[in-house]
Amino acid sequence: SLGANVHIKIPTNQPISWGQNHCPYHLLNPLLRGVNPLYRALHTPTRPLGVFHPPKSFEAMAKRAYPPPPGAAVPPGGDGIDGDKGTRRYIFTQADMEHFRRSSSRKELLGFATALGRSCSAGGGSTPKPGGSKGDNNYNGKGPTTCGGVGRYRYDPSSPLLGLSPAMASVHGSLRRMAETWMADVPPDEHARARFGNPAFRTWHSRLVDRSEAIVRCALDCHRSRVLEPRRRRKEEDEKKAHDEGEKEKASKDEDSEMRDASADKGGVTTAGETTGKGGEGVVENFPLDVLQSCSDAGYGAASDAPPSPLSTIAMSAEDAERESEIIDELRAYLHPAFGHPVRLDYGTGHESSFLIFLFSLAKLGCLGNSRDKPPLPSAMAPVALSVFSAYLAVTRGLQKDYMLEPAGSHGVWGLDDYHCLPFYFGACQLQDESREKDITPRSIHEAKTLEARGNDLMYLGCIRYVKELKPGAPFFESSPMLDDISHLPNWGRVARGLLRLYEGEVLDKMPVVQHFEFGTLFKATWTPSQRPREAPTQTFINGPGGDECIAPWAAGSVVGRNNMDGGSEDEIVGGVPPPPTRAPWSPNSPAGGGAGGGRGGMPMPSTRAPWAK
Repeated sequence: SLGANVHIKIPTNQPISWGQNHCPYHLLNPLLRGVNPLYRALHTPTRPLGVFHPPKSFEAMAKRAYPPPPGAAVPPGGDGIDGDKGTRRYIFTQADMEHFRRSSSRKELLGFATALGRSCSAGGGSTPKPGGSKGDNNYNGKGPTTCGGVGRYRYDPSSPLLGLSPAMASVHGSLRRMAETWMADVPPDEHARARFGNPAFRTWHSRLVDRSEAIVRCALDCHRSRVLEPRRRRKEEDEKKAHDEGEKEKASKDEDSEMRDASADKGGVTTAGETTGKGGEGVVENFPLDVLQSCSDAGYGAASDAPPSPLSTIAMSAEDAERESEIIDELRAYLHPAFGHPVRLDYGTGHESSFLIFLFSLAKLGCLGNSRDKPPLPSAMAPVALSVFSAYLAVTRGLQKDYMLEPAGSHGVWGLDDYHCLPFYFGACQLQDESREKDITPRSIHEAKTLEARGNDLMYLGCIRYVKELKPGAPFFESSPMLDDISHLPNWGRVARGLLRLYEGEVLDKMPVVQHFEFGTLFKATWTPSQRPREAPTQTFINGPGGDECIAPWAAGSVVGRNNMDGGSEDEIVGGVPPPPTRAPWSPNSPAGGGAGGGRGGMPMPSTRAPWAK
């Protein structure tokens, strides 16, 4: 439970208050108390959850990736980004872990995950109208809870792009390409005999590293060309219109002073810039499907061998291009570990959290449909939680099946799932609907027909179906006792709250999981690490500070074994004396043996024949 009257400031119309709710003790096996992570998540004292608020340098961070167009006025002051360039680890010891627990980055990340889940619940978001034309790509001006339609957002697998922003549509297209072609191009090694981890995954991951720059750059280009450039043009048009109206008003005031006084008494003329606000920020754009489809196709092509040409027409200076490259490198550092570790050949909740950090960083850049200095609204976050995460699951599940990735940090039957945690939370929030709870309850996971019919559009049921596919034949209460215990809870709200506490306690508060997190300027560490990350040596057997390799002096080709590197022969030895032989003293050619068959002191060696041998 989340405690009594816990107010969470997430982007909704009204503050959300969740009361004191506890899971009845008899619904959990008493033998699991103290060892079951779900039991601890449901029955531990609660703390206020993190709040997803943009930092003070939110706008400055976005401007690094999206610099102003040529000729635009640049506000005075720095960009708000300091520290080392690039990303690196910051968690090495328990002291670093305590800093992370108290850091704003952890609070913001947990708040972002909370907001993603809450946006999927009843009233959290709205469903956009399908179709539309390019002329409809404007702010509707109807408030933050509308997106061209009414009601809440409902995920439709047949129209996965509905409700996404252009950048998220590009990411969705890249994930679709990974799931459809990458694993087919890199088949598993059939000769590998390891129980977990097919070595072909390293080839797959190297392809991800090679093409991640094009994937990230395409998403930023879609955001710049479909969102930022139209906003800039609309702002210029509004300013020009306001200027023209101001000139006309000034001329009329000069001609008739009485009309000027009357106009002043009525409050003056309201310009277009005042009615629309700051370029329309604070409300949701309804992007038509043809725009989203073009961005998805661009992302699909970015994940191929031939990346598409840039969509943006804004020319950038060398300094702006360098700043954008830094942002792209940071986003790539968050994307690379999101699909598993190429050396350990494993996948777990830590890699899943890396993808959450990737989405969190894009949200800070305004790529979820939000403005630069404001967090995304629920109507923009619900499609990300359900549609983009579904595309991500299609990739990771294919990797788990084809390459048999080892579950990283799995608790076995005492864990929620071998690989994932967040999809269960998002799926439970999705089912918090009065109309759905009448037909689908937590106990519905035991109905095979329900899983087959609704597993594609309801994320929680899809996760349960996947677990049963991985563990066929075994009774569900034996293979997944925690999920079986959850099915006895009375409603989906109780399930969602327990799963969120489980993610906080068993993922974000566990050092073996978060010690591999990378921190940069978007997902920033606010403390000094206790040590620097160690790097594996590139050479072995180094002799001295000069870096000369330790090669035996008499070895052929040795640097120290040659008297003349240019003209010396292979037989030239340091000192001109070859090393002594390593034969046994009694060997036939041993100098100490005195000739063939000689032993020590010239005496032959006694036979080793058994006394009773004939």
